[in-house]
Amino acid sequence: MSKAVLLSIRPKWCQKIVSGEKTIEIRKTRPLMATPFKCYIYCTLQGMNDFFRAELGGDVARWNREKWGSRKGAVIGEFVCDRIDRLVRVGFDGSGEPAKYCVSGADGLVQSVDGIRGAACLPREELETYLGGHEGCGLHISGLKVYDTPKELSEFTGLRDTRFGAESYKFKRPPQSWCYVEEVE
Repeated sequence: MSKAVLLSIRPKWCQKIVSGEKTIEIRKTRPLMATPFKCYIYCTLQGMNDFFRAELGGDVARWNREKWGSRKGAVIGEFVCDRIDRLVRVGFDGSGEPAKYCVSGADGLVQSVDGIRGAACLPREELETYLGGHEGCGLHISGLKVYDTPKELSEFTGLRDTRFGAESYKFKRPPQSWCYVEEVE
């Protein structure tokens, strides 16, 4: 049994991932797995009607009409997370400068968060509001594969850690942010 991750992503962000505009997914917590690992994209119900009504243009709109139709709440594809960047808030009290988010590398170097924000399609204010002053992570999207036919959530088996090891379970509802699942071959 190989472990993978199932991410719940709102439709407006799914569209940006499918179009290739969004190449980093920002999360408050990270999967405790070594990279690379597989991630499945669950397109949530929230905002779904707006997504289907939107003028998406080009191949994305055609794929949306032909493949999704009126489907809602499905696993639309997968990608490989080949790197995770740690987002930290840096600044000093009393310096007169507000604290700001930066990328903390494995080598201890701190870089601007602007590149990640651009790849995640998030303005600075939205990033800061979402993370709320806490650390976050940027999951890099590579090897994106969009399914011709979206998969139902029932086709996946969730995994939860117990003191005896991983235990599988059937989904009753999608994860709020992400969860571990058995990798589908």
